[in-house]
Amino acid sequence: AVVSTQSTGGQIQQVAFHPNKPFFFVLTQRYVRVYNLVKQAMVRKLVCGVKWASCMAIHPKGDNLIVGSYDKTLVWFDMDLSTKPYKSLQQHKKAVRDVCFHSRLPLYSSVSDDCSAIVTHGMVYDDLVKNPLIVPVKVLRAHKPCTKYGVLCNVFHPALPWLFTGGSDGDIWLYV
Repeated sequence: AVVSTQSTGGQIQQVAFHPNKPFFFVLTQRYVRVYNLVKQAMVRKLVCGVKWASCMAIHPKGDNLIVGSYDKTLVWFDMDLSTKPYKSLQQHKKAVRDVCFHSRLPLYSSVSDDCSAIVTHGMVYDDLVKNPLIVPVKVLRAHKPCTKYGVLCNVFHPALPWLFTGGSDGDIWLYV
C-alpha cells in the first residue's frame, strides 16, 4: 500500500514505526494517521488540534505519542483514551522542531527555534486508569540563533540520561 499526500490530506511531515506492533504512523499538517501493516488499512486518525504539526515521537511502550508544531505547541496523545490530545503544552516561545523520548528512562525532550531544549519527566504507568505524569525538569540553552532557526534536532543516549542537540549554528551539544 502506498501512502500519498493526496490520501493523507496534507503534506507528510514525518513517518515512524510502532515499537512493538505492526503499525505505521504518518504525521501530516493536522493529523496523525495510524496504519495497520498486516491489514493494510488505516486504523486510527488522531486530530492534533494545531495549525501545522512539525514532528512526532512515539513512547517506547507504544501507547503514547507527542507531536510538536510550528505554532509553539506540544500535544500528548494517550492512544488508549482518545483520538484527541490528552494534554496540550505551550513551553516554547517559537516553533518546535523536534521531540524525542528516552528509550529507558521516563524522559522526553523538545527543541525549538527559541534556541532551547526542554527536558520533561513523562511517566507512563502500566495501570491504564492512571494518566501520564508530565513535569518539566530543565530548560537547556546553549545554541545561538542563526537566521530564523534555532535548535533543529535532539536525541537521547540509549542508556544514559544524556541529551544531544544539533542547532542551526552548526554546533552539537551534549548535556549530561
